[in-house]
Order: sequence, then structure tokens, then C-alpha cells
Amino acid sequence: MMSEQEASRPESTVFDRLPETFAFSQSSLQAYENCPRRFWLAYVEQLPWPAIQASPVSEYEEHMRQGAIFHRLVERAESGMAPDLIAAGLTPPLSDWFDAYLRFRPADLPTEVVEIEKVLSIPFGVEGDDGSPLRAYRLAAKYDLIAAEADGPVVIVDWKTTRRRADPAVLRRRLQSIVYPYVLVEASRSLPWGPVRPEQVEMRYWFTAAPSQPLVFRYDGAQHAANHGRLQTMLASILAGADEADYPKVLDSELNRRRFCNYCVYRSRCNRGDVAGDLDELDDPEEFFAVDAGEALEFTLDDVVEIEF
Repeated sequence: MMSEQEASRPESTVFDRLPETFAFSQSSLQAYENCPRRFWLAYVEQLPWPAIQASPVSEYEEHMRQGAIFHRLVERAESGMAPDLIAAGLTPPLSDWFDAYLRFRPADLPTEVVEIEKVLSIPFGVEGDDGSPLRAYRLAAKYDLIAAEADGPVVIVDWKTTRRRADPAVLRRRLQSIVYPYVLVEASRSLPWGPVRPEQVEMRYWFTAAPSQPLVFRYDGAQHAANHGRLQTMLASILAGADEADYPKVLDSELNRRRFCNYCVYRSRCNRGDVAGDLDELDDPEEFFAVDAGEALEFTLDDVVEIEF
């Protein structure tokens, strides 16, 4: 039987547009926080963008390709493959990045449990007034490395190939710094080496641009409770919309154009300019938004570790 909340919703809402197998991620949530219209176009409409004629695009795509290769190299090294074999034939910048990894990989990581390229997901839904779920999605995270000890420290490591070390204040606010520890703690009850308390967790960002200066964020119960509230509020806001008008563009200001619009593939559609910004002027390289429309639904239930509702 249809609940009162379901009956009161408009006939066509975002509930009906997102597949039941859609899983939220830090990327899709960050897109919504930066610009709700960006989320609508990429993840609801799954809209291909017009051809882009701007000098940074090919450079950005090449940098992303090299970043993906670097992650595969590190995955092989963490799996025990001989570094000499991995490094054979590499050229800059990959050879430089991999050498930096070998020299500056954190030496104090736990060794009892090492998870590489691990995907975890948790139920992620908004409850109705009667406490029943209106619609249950999942929140998924893919971890470069999780190093843990039973009832000891649990360290999340994320390898960054951005051109420079991120501003700590900016990175702490990003959804990745919220979603990753939150999902790990919530999912850990179903892991062989769990459960994990928030106080056990820390997240480290390691940069090829500054390999001896990782950023370390400790986690705790107060942050976990605050993150739960923030994520629930964000999800409720996302799912409250019915059409494109409910997902407004970020305010049109010089600052927002410089931070968001200039580096968004939908800028011409939104009448926010038709020339991409210069990547060298981008404070946070991860603000460049060029999600592959063919992979806009980043995770499906086939991709994630199943955890019972």
C-alpha cells in the first residue's frame, strides 16, 4: 500500500528518475553541493554535454589518464608485485610519481589488514514521518587503501595526483573527507575485521606533488554524528525536487564563475560562458567537472559490497 508521503508526492519526481540501483557517492554529492543544477544534469538527466573547445580539456584528460595509471601501479605494489617490475619502462611524470611513492609511502601504516581498491556501501535513505523508508538508496565509497589492526588504528589512504598539495581547510570540507570515514564506520559492522569505532579512524591524503607532506584528518564520534546529520539533510534536499527548476544553478557571481562554472562542462548550456578556465588558475583541481556521461551512475548494486538493510 502506498504511504501518505508517497501519495502526496508529485506524479513525477526525482524518485522516479533515479534508478533504484543508483548509489550516491562523494562525487555526486559534491556536484550537488557545488551546484544543484550540475547534479540534475549529470546524474538525473545524464545529459551529454556539447563539444568543448578549450585548451585545458585535453590537458586535463591526459592528467586524469596518468592519475588512473598511477593508481594501478600503486595497487600492484601494495599487492606485493616487485617495484622493479612495476617501474620498468615508466617515463615522467609516472616514473617520478612512482619513485615518490616508493620513497615516501607512510611507514607507520597498520599491517594486520590491508584492503586495496575496496568498495563499501551502506543503506542511504530518507525516512517518512512514521519512520518507514520512503526510498532506500545506497551510499558508496571506493578506497585506494585501508590499513587496519583489530581494535586498533584504521587508516584510510587516498593517493592524490593533483598538481599541488590541497589547502587543508578546503580538503577537510570536501564531501570525500566526510563520506569516506562515515561509510567505513557504518559498513564496518559487516566486515570480518570490524566493527570500527570513529575514534579509531584517520584519513590521510598523500600527494605526488608533496609526498613528504600528507594531510592527516583524525575522526571521532562527534564528527560522525555531525556527518550523519549533514548527509541526511543533503539527501532529503536532493530527493525533495521534482524537476529541473528545483535544482537551481549556483549563484552567478564572479567568484562562483571562477571556482565552478569555468570548469564545468555544462557552462554553455547554463549561459555561464563557453570557454573553459585555465587549469593553472584552479585552486582545487578536483573542482573541474567533466564526469563521463556514460558513467554518470557511478555505482550500481552490482559494483558494491552488499550489506543487508
